[in-house]
Amino acid sequence: MGRAKAWLPWFGRSMIEHVVERLLPAVDEVVVVTSTELDLPRLPARIVSDRAPELGPLAGIREGLAAADAMVQAEFAFVTSVDAPHLSAEFVEQMFAFGTVAAPVAENRVQVLSAVYPCDAWRRADELLSRGVRRPLALLEELGYKPIDSACWASSTRFAWLGFNTPAEYLDAVRSRDPDATAEVELLGRAARKASASRHRLPVGTLGEVLSNLPESLSLIEGGHVAKSHLVSLGGRDLVRDLAVPVGPDERVIVIDALAGG
Repeated sequence: MGRAKAWLPWFGRSMIEHVVERLLPAVDEVVVVTSTELDLPRLPARIVSDRAPELGPLAGIREGLAAADAMVQAEFAFVTSVDAPHLSAEFVEQMFAFGTVAAPVAENRVQVLSAVYPCDAWRRADELLSRGVRRPLALLEELGYKPIDSACWASSTRFAWLGFNTPAEYLDAVRSRDPDATAEVELLGRAARKASASRHRLPVGTLGEVLSNLPESLSLIEGGHVAKSHLVSLGGRDLVRDLAVPVGPDERVIVIDALAGG
């Protein structure tokens, strides 16, 4: 992806803010499991650090369930990933309505990161990890989960579990909501002096696709990367040269002189 999924833009907010906002109406409390290296925006949620991110998603599930088991007076918890743009409170409530451990099954794949787990299942997850088992599906299988055929969902919730792992998948999700989604590119320094305008509204895409919509005379691309003479800031957070990283809806892309950016 080339960027933290949590900070990818999603129509006026970051992806993590979007997912938390979708969860709030359907749960008593939102618990966000994150690494110690990643800073997050202020969220109406409890933040928990993943003690062993190298062990994969099952370790993160363990941390989240343990936090929920300790603080929330509830039997079950809904587990999701941050890359869930189509998630809705309606879908979460429908999952809880089964009253048991449950996970959607789509295209013969169990959606382990869009499932309901018992809050006390963190102990079972801890046992699995101690035996070297890292698959969340193994936890669901030990718990005797109920598979839910994705075909039974209404059209409004049928794709709630769909995430993304590549820039193309993220951009497809963006365009499925707004085919005309755009980002704003601001040129500073030499690029601004060469161009007829310093601000441009351009279709979302990879950074390479976005910059390719600007005049070639600006010389912003060189050897498959952002030219060494320039730096690109995405959302005021990430300085990037990789043309494959995605630029999301309403994102501010700033092109500056490399020397000016240090």
